[in-house]
Amino acid sequence: MEKSEATYQYCEELHGNGMFFITDCCGNRMYSVDNNPMKYHGCLCPKCFYDNKLVTLYLRGTPDGIRVIKEHSSIGK
Repeated sequence: MEKSEATYQYCEELHGNGMFFITDCCGNRMYSVDNNPMKYHGCLCPKCFYDNKLVTLYLRGTPDGIRVIKEHSSIGK
């Protein structure tokens, strides 16, 4: 099984009833009734897992997320 890391970002639902999460690996859009932006930090992307890929998600802007972006960025290479 393929293994990698990616980041995700979130935005709050318009009325404050949960959050939308968008993964940077596959563009998967998820909704959570939980208002916790760290909800998927360190978890596997459900869509990638369904496609037989182990992609660990990290929230953008956190130390883990910054590390993943730096390691996988083609900027400056």
